[in-house]
Formats: sequence, structure tokens, C-alpha cells
Amino acid sequence: MTAIQQQFAVLPWHEDLWNSLLQSEQNGRLPHALMLSGTPGLGKSRFSRRLAATLLCTGRGKQHAPCGHCQGCRLLAAGNHPALRLITPEEEGKAIRIDTIREFTSKEPLTAQGGGYKVTIIEPADAMNTAAANSLLKTLEEPVPSTLIILVTSQARRLPATIKSRCQHLHFRPPKREAARKWLSSRVGSLDSELLLDLAGGAPLRALALSESGILDERLKRLGELAALSAGEIEPVALAAAWKESDLSRLLEWIWGWVADMLRIKQGGDGGMLTNPDQKERLQKIANGIESKELYRFLDKINETIRGLGTQLNTQMSLESILLTWVDGLNSTAQSSSQQR
Repeated sequence: MTAIQQQFAVLPWHEDLWNSLLQSEQNGRLPHALMLSGTPGLGKSRFSRRLAATLLCTGRGKQHAPCGHCQGCRLLAAGNHPALRLITPEEEGKAIRIDTIREFTSKEPLTAQGGGYKVTIIEPADAMNTAAANSLLKTLEEPVPSTLIILVTSQARRLPATIKSRCQHLHFRPPKREAARKWLSSRVGSLDSELLLDLAGGAPLRALALSESGILDERLKRLGELAALSAGEIEPVALAAAWKESDLSRLLEWIWGWVADMLRIKQGGDGGMLTNPDQKERLQKIANGIESKELYRFLDKINETIRGLGTQLNTQMSLESILLTWVDGLNSTAQSSSQQR
């Protein structure tokens, strides 16, 4: 297996989607636009790049994989294939602006020089602002032969219906638990693959990333700080400042999961139902100090903030608002308990 074949090897849970799509390509029925959607950590980006590598390979014949030896594969390996365009935000978390899409649709030929495919990958597609999406729509409405546009997104709901309706939709789902555990266990050694999959929502690549980056330690630290806030040992504004440099998307997801687990615990759920089963006792202790109605109110606040990701969100102010809402819920619970005594 060549380096490029290894880089773009099909993940086990992609096989059915991959084989179906390549069958369409061999029968001349590959669509002009694809939308790859599903939760993070399922390999959508990898799938899109494998597809691009396969279509741009000039030596594969009828094989379903890039050969790794032809000029197309060598250009891909060097990162400068002229028929592949990657459109991403200029900065992580920022929007893809209309100027970027206009450059793609207006200033570049949509067909590849010398025949063959031209492939454009837009990721994350949901980062396109309204003007950019409208600009892309004109291109999707007038497909060009041998040209493929791939939209990769974990938040398909944020894309306009007009965009989605002009793409063939491939939705990625987490693999069956045992298959995911087997794949992950062979890569994480002695680490708890079950816990990693719980924390990753069943997404194997995301679970693998958790095992490699020290994120598990950060998760425990942040939960400990939330416990300290709940105990009145730290002020919300000070904690927001400490959290400011964290990955906001990941932090919000953790907080959402902790609060959801607190609600499950209050409703009598056992450890097998929890996203964070290893932290059941700590979550139980925090949950004892806040009413369920306040937890639901707090989840609404988290959801509101999550919807704002990808916009011009002020991280410090957002975290302060979230943590002040949490403290307000604790105070309301304490006041209600005092009145009942």
C-alpha cells in the first residue's frame, strides 16, 4: 500500500457509502454536488479527500482507490494539485465570506485543464455566511460536467434549504458500538475505550483524538472548576477569564453533557445512561444543589450559545453570561429551599 493509499484508506463504517458512491461514478451517475453531514468525529473530511484523490488519480483504472504513483497522486501528495480546491474559513471559527466564494465561482474555470475532474471541498460548509451561500447557489444551479463540489458539515441545519436541495446528501452515522470499540481499542492501548466512546458520542475518530491530546485531563479540571463555582469557591467572572483560552465548542459540549447527566441522575438514571459515567458521584453532588427546572433553563442558555458559534461571538462575555446564569440557578434553588423550611 502506497503512502497516499494508506492516508486515504476507507474507514470500516464508510464502506457501504463508499462502494455505493463509486458505483455511481463508474456508471456515470456521480452528482455534481454532495453534502456530507453527521456529527464530528465520523471521518467526513477524510471521506471527502479520499473521494477527491480517487477522482483525480489518472492511474487507478477501475479500482476504487488512488494508485499513489501517477502524476495526479504525486501532485496531491505535494499538496498542489491544480484541480483540487479547498475552501475553508480564513481563521478557525470565522465565517466563509462571499469574496472567497466569488473567487471560486468567477475567477477560476470550473472545468479542469486537460480534462478529468475538478473537485472543490467546502468545509465546514455551514461557516458560509448568507451572502456566500447565495453566491454558491448560482453555481449549484448550473452544474458543469466533470466538476464536483463537496460540502462537509456537522451542522446541516444551518445551511439554507436551497443549498441542501441541490446536493446529494450522504449522512454519516456512528458505527455499531462493538465495531467502534474494537476499532478504537486497537489504537488506544490500555485506555478505557468505552469511556472514550461515551465522551465522543460514539464517534470513533473523536474518541481517538480524546485519547491522544490530554483532553481528558482538561475535562476533569474544568468539571472540578464548575464544582468549585457551585460551592462558592470561585467567582463566575474569574472562572470565565480562566476558561477564555479553552476550545469554546468543546467546553460547551462538556457543560451540556454534565448538565444533561445531572438531570438523568435526578430522574433515577444509572451509570449506564450517563455520558460521563466516571463522574457520577461528582455530578450527583453538584446536582443536589440545583433544581431540575434551573438545569433545564441552563441547557437553554447553552443551546443559545452553541447556536452562536461561528458568528462574531465574544468568548469572554459568552462565558460570563453562562456562568452567571448557573450561579443564578443555584441562588434561586437556595432561596426556594429556604422558603420551604
